[in-house]
Amino acid sequence: MITESRAVVEFHGGTARSGPLCWGQLGTWDSLNQWHPRVKPFFFLTRWLPVPLLLELGDVLDAVGELLSRHESLRTHVEQRPGAEPVQRVLASGTLPVDVYDRPADDPVAFGDIVATCWERGTARPLDHSRELPLRLSVALHDGIPVVVAFTLSHLSADYTATEALVREVTAMLDAKAARTPMPAARHASQPLDIALAEHTPDGQRRNIDAIRYLRAVMNRMPEPITPTAEPESPRFVGADLTSEVLAAAVRHAARRCRASTSVVLLAITAALTRCSWPAPALRLDVMQSNRATPDVAASITTLNQVVHTVTELRGESLADFLDLATETMAVARAHSRYDTRSAREALRLSGRDLVPGVQFNDMWSTVRKGRPAADPDPSTTELAWPAVSESEKMALYLDIRGTSDRIHLGAMADTAVFPRAVLAASLVAFEHVATELVEGDVSLDRVRALVDRAVREHAS
Repeated sequence: MITESRAVVEFHGGTARSGPLCWGQLGTWDSLNQWHPRVKPFFFLTRWLPVPLLLELGDVLDAVGELLSRHESLRTHVEQRPGAEPVQRVLASGTLPVDVYDRPADDPVAFGDIVATCWERGTARPLDHSRELPLRLSVALHDGIPVVVAFTLSHLSADYTATEALVREVTAMLDAKAARTPMPAARHASQPLDIALAEHTPDGQRRNIDAIRYLRAVMNRMPEPITPTAEPESPRFVGADLTSEVLAAAVRHAARRCRASTSVVLLAITAALTRCSWPAPALRLDVMQSNRATPDVAASITTLNQVVHTVTELRGESLADFLDLATETMAVARAHSRYDTRSAREALRLSGRDLVPGVQFNDMWSTVRKGRPAADPDPSTTELAWPAVSESEKMALYLDIRGTSDRIHLGAMADTAVFPRAVLAASLVAFEHVATELVEGDVSLDRVRALVDRAVREHAS
């Protein structure tokens, strides 16, 4: 029988201070409050990592304590009084509760099930950021020996990029503990409050003014809402996931042949596949940006990602045209990706126009290899799943791209009035085939349509 208990992580040695939220935090804060007290999937990021042999629970707690001391975002409370702006308060010292699950050797429960339980509990209720630290941590033991660390992290304290960096940092700390060597030094990076203060300088304000000016231009070009092309399901929105080793290898090789980034290749294929179903050439295309292009924020543990609204014309005869479109769109997004979300909201209000549903593209795929290169990709490992449904969303299609260097995960949420279930499944499957053909040469839009149509027939059968 699994024994549950509670441990405590102590952190100290920091500096207590307070100030405004940075723009990335502010946008996330507003989104959290928009849905509160309901819990949405984007509220949290969940991860797990193995614990090296020979370590004790105290070693794990020490490493987590050092992590909290290094990164202010993990020891910060956020509160907003009526009529005032939100304020972040960094704690100099404090404690973090840790849930401990000790599984006896003869217990049949798998550690994967324990991790799933930790995540389920960690995401069951929203965090009270004014009183709780933004990290819910669990450690699973095997007869008293730490085996797995599982954590649930608030999106207010870290985005996807920062969460991956935290996993790498904790892993390196635990490895150092196991080897009885000093912990690796902390990477130099701006803390969230430092970023917020920099955004309030004249240079930061000029950046914001430029981004808002661009947003106004986008709103002047915003197309009319499209007419649904299919009878929607109930619930109207469906989620579909595709994982593929073949796609990961093909995108890397295609990017090399086309002399483009993998993000540009992924966006180009997304645009071409969207054109096959979208009933008009004009498209609102939102691009998520991680905003970590400069050395001062490359390793910052906070949430910096922001969405950039664009309007694009899905015109072209082949992937070469869509690669040009994707290159231009990415450049525009990078140039206008840091802005005050409150200023942006006011600009949208004053425009007198609505943001019509479109496509949101969020590339979080890591091409950094971990360990030895994998064997040749196996087509039989490609999997399609249907994990979720939703009654209402703001976009016709969300596409999140994650995964390891050797395996891509496409996560889609689509409006079945535009992308019926069969078309959504076919588009994800065709994504792999289009990328594979792009490795060898250009792919015509007619060929893309043919690949989608073939996948629709296969899905129907």
